Amino acid sequence: MRRDELDSYLLQLATVAQRHPSHSQERQIALTKLIHSIVRFGNLWYPSNNQFFSNVQDIYNEARQELFLYICQNLDKYDPERGTVLVWVNVLLSRRFFKDALRKNLGHGYATKMTIADLENLALPTQSKDLTEVVKEYIELDPEDVFKNEYIEKCPQATFQALAMLRMSGKSWKEISAEFEMKVSTVSSFYYRCLKKLSPKLKEYCDNQVD
Repeated sequence: MRRDELDSYLLQLATVAQRHPSHSQERQIALTKLIHSIVRFGNLWYPSNNQFFSNVQDIYNEARQELFLYICQNLDKYDPERGTVLVWVNVLLSRRFFKDALRKNLGHGYATKMTIADLENLALPTQSKDLTEVVKEYIELDPEDVFKNEYIEKCPQATFQALAMLRMSGKSWKEISAEFEMKVSTVSSFYYRCLKKLSPKLKEYCDNQVD
């Protein structure tokens, strides 16, 4: 089904559901078809693979269930003048229910320490601002001068901040080592040591941004 056809079909189902009373059979049938079609054909938002926790799928599934419950109970809040059904659904999922589920799971201690792979794969998200973008901005701004004060001995320009920004821009270790005229092993081992040391601070900052 083409995107324009899907948008039209979802709008039709939403309109039918909105026309009937909350507990009517007609509304329930339309809602069931709406949710089924969103799951089957819709391009639902999914968090970047670069999140800083290991149980992202569990958190996402929880958020999605809360989203569907909300749609069934609050479909009348959908306004077609403000966007398509999928736009409305994805905004709710990414900006509200995923953040709610994430905050709840973080509060229950399910979050894990940021791993080397997490920071290695940082990239700007395609959706609204998320944790990967937050941590990238944090490293770049470095308000407490933490990341720029970690540097390779005898090479003060080779800071953790500089290395992290280069890695996040897609530079290979070979390219980075050539830029600083050092061995790959020297640059990369320093980076990983710093990452291990600084990951609690990075995670703490990210946790505080989930609101």
